[in-house]
Amino acid sequence: MQMHKRLGIITVCVLAVALAGCGKKTGQKQSPQSSPPAQAAKTQAAPGEAAPAGSSVPDYAKTAEQNRQALAQMNQGKVVEAVSGAKLKELLPVDLPGMKRTSASGEQNQMMGVDVSNAEGRYEATDGQGASVQIRITDIGSVAAPTRMGMTSWARMQYNSETDTGYQKTITFNGYKAVEEYHTQAKSGTIHVWVADRFIVEIDGEQVSMDTLKEMGGKLDVKKLAAAGS
Repeated sequence: MQMHKRLGIITVCVLAVALAGCGKKTGQKQSPQSSPPAQAAKTQAAPGEAAPAGSSVPDYAKTAEQNRQALAQMNQGKVVEAVSGAKLKELLPVDLPGMKRTSASGEQNQMMGVDVSNAEGRYEATDGQGASVQIRITDIGSVAAPTRMGMTSWARMQYNSETDTGYQKTITFNGYKAVEEYHTQAKSGTIHVWVADRFIVEIDGEQVSMDTLKEMGGKLDVKKLAAAGS
């Protein structure tokens, strides 16, 4: 399994556990005589109509607030907002050695009290040889504390796995714990960096050596990125 998939699984799983109890009072149990589907359907409001008494229409605003409060408790009572996608985009290198930036984007998403943002830049070699690099920054923002539970164990790992077609190993990249993986036949690789306990940086390259990929990734100012979240 590739490391970027592991990071995604860790984030989703930890977040699910962290918010599983939101909206439920301690000791609250499901009623054993809940309404059957047909009866429950009668209490649903039609589009454009007010919800009737006893309606089971979910209160998304209330749930979102409960999620924010739960996450704030995990962040020592502090509500953590993700750095805006526009600001993350500004941190992307304008160009890379021998490459020009062909596109850049940034976005911020808020759903059910969870605040996450990301930015992505794509770069292509100017010599027309097909080499390309993609730099992606993700700020897990308000889910930093629960995600840190899973990421901390990953950051303490030390391993080196090698096959006939490539390798994967933990490294230190510009002062931060990272994982590099490389496929020798495809000449493609990825560096995953965990910055300041909240930013996930992914540097992907096609038709490049790992040394080149590290040089390209080094153009991203991770110190400035870390400061953006303080």
